[in-house]
Amino acid sequence: MKILKPFKFNILAPITFLFFSILLFACEKENTIQTTKPLLNNSNILQDSAFKILVSDIQDVSVKVSNANSDKILSQNEFDLIYNKALNENDINSKNEIAKIMGFSDYSLFWEARKRILNNAVLLNKKYKLNKLSTTELKGLISAGLANKNSTNSNGKTTFMINPEECLEKYKDCIDGATATYAAEQVACVGFGALGWTIIGGALFVACEAASNYHLYINDRTCRTNLKYCK
Repeated sequence: MKILKPFKFNILAPITFLFFSILLFACEKENTIQTTKPLLNNSNILQDSAFKILVSDIQDVSVKVSNANSDKILSQNEFDLIYNKALNENDINSKNEIAKIMGFSDYSLFWEARKRILNNAVLLNKKYKLNKLSTTELKGLISAGLANKNSTNSNGKTTFMINPEECLEKYKDCIDGATATYAAEQVACVGFGALGWTIIGGALFVACEAASNYHLYINDRTCRTNLKYCK
């Protein structure tokens, strides 16, 4: 059985990403077609404590992964296999490895943040129907939550930059964009809960979440690399 598990996951992964892509495409299509649909009143949600915690946790994960030290960038398949083992087999070594990849020195802090992110995403979905928003609207909402927060926490050296202020501003925009995308994907992943905790529903959720974290991992590292070589 243990030998077959990675094989089964690899079969499910393309199907999962297809579902995930369709879900995000549907959100974008809804935003394009329903141009007269009123946007969510942001004032209430921006003051909601659950939303503030969600934004804070997501931003914390984003900043940590962008500053993570790694000699090798994992492929998505490598990342997915470790993430799958961490959740489906509750493997401590895999959980620790994922946490380190995401920039956390204490593995429990990453998984606690993950739990809060998912719990608050579920809560906010029920309260404000965030899962009904288009990807563009949701990204805008998260960006508004990040507006008054400093997301340029970087260890990158700016000594040799010709325009350090401009470079840091580009870095901030890049990180905020990656963070907002991550938030939108996390909300989309929670949507798979509607399928219930069946074998298919659980597999889709885990694969979707693995893809979401991998996207943040790659996007934030790209932002950091761009900052390093910014002129």
